[in-house]
Amino acid sequence: MPVMIQKSVRLKTIVLVLVWSGSVAGAYWLGSRGAGDTDAAAGTARAAQLRAPAGLAGGVGPGRATEKRVAPEGQATGNKAGESTAVGGRMVDFTARMADIQAMPPGPERNEAMFDLMKEWAAADGPAALAAAGAITEPKLRFELREAALRHWASADPDAAWKFASENPNGDLPDHRMQLVFDGLGRTDPAKALAFFDKHRAEMEKQGDRAAYVFDELYERGGHDQLVGWAEKMPPGKLRDMAANRIIDRWARYDPESAKQWMERTVTNKENLTTARIELAESWARVNPGAALQWANALPADQRDGEFYNRIYGRWLQYDRNTAASSLATQPPSPALDRPIERYTYEVMRQNPADTMPWAESINDAGRRWRAIERVADVWRTRDAAALQNYVMSNATLTEEQKRKLLKQETKK
Repeated sequence: MPVMIQKSVRLKTIVLVLVWSGSVAGAYWLGSRGAGDTDAAAGTARAAQLRAPAGLAGGVGPGRATEKRVAPEGQATGNKAGESTAVGGRMVDFTARMADIQAMPPGPERNEAMFDLMKEWAAADGPAALAAAGAITEPKLRFELREAALRHWASADPDAAWKFASENPNGDLPDHRMQLVFDGLGRTDPAKALAFFDKHRAEMEKQGDRAAYVFDELYERGGHDQLVGWAEKMPPGKLRDMAANRIIDRWARYDPESAKQWMERTVTNKENLTTARIELAESWARVNPGAALQWANALPADQRDGEFYNRIYGRWLQYDRNTAASSLATQPPSPALDRPIERYTYEVMRQNPADTMPWAESINDAGRRWRAIERVADVWRTRDAAALQNYVMSNATLTEEQKRKLLKQETKK
């Protein structure tokens, strides 16, 4: 159905219908070859040229060194064969259990058993679990088990895991070892995670998205009440702002009105208010974009940030493009709508460039408008060059130079 845009332009809303895969193949050779074998000699020479960067230990495997294990003060460094670790009032010989699992036939059940053991082992003795995971000869399995060990260790004892990961930058740990610690934090008890944030407040304020991710995870795992109470008691600062923004983002996905009311009571830092409102706008649009738009339009004119509209219409266009376009077409002309209109233009221009061109023309910013017009014209030219020429030559708003560019004509000298 045609819709109205500024200058009485009639537009049609258009429907536009829209792994990491790969295999890491590697050969892990065990055994030896004869001294006179030229292939072995060439391999040795090649290995001498390609060494790990200074300070990096090699991957753990037969005949390869592990990194120095630095256990936090008072933390056990692992049990040797025949030794046990206290777990919940009972003694567990994790090394023997790992040996039993490794004796199983290769397959999914064996690997799953290793991951289950690693979860329990890392919670009881993180360094020992990491060392055991590092002794696995299969590269992919070794890598994933070490990830699991560090993640579960951080969930059980975040301080110890954080200290270990921080003090072993050159160890045989994944490059994203600090992110694994945050993953574990997000999966632990909210009270334990928040106590960690209290203790390491200055450092957490530097972590940005990593720290924010933890709040997201804790909220989705049922930590609403604890997060809200903790944020309300936090002293002003970056960490409080970060927590408040993440709570608003998550809360508004379920109950935007309550999230808005809490935001208005809690966000007292004017510098953070716009950011908090952006989080509210986008998450509210996931639930009820029309209501989110009414809220944004009701704000004082000098407080209506263009990003509010960009986020609201961004989600609306994603979930219900036709309704979003109808809403866009009825809004008063405003630079705040340029980005949503631009996005809609690019999404639908290949379906019907003739009907899309008025959308491009309605963009306020001159630079954005011209780029959109050019892109729509490029599509239109391939579909119906004569129709494009008629549009261009009859358009009084275009300069002669612009007309030549749109028609791909040579500039006369």
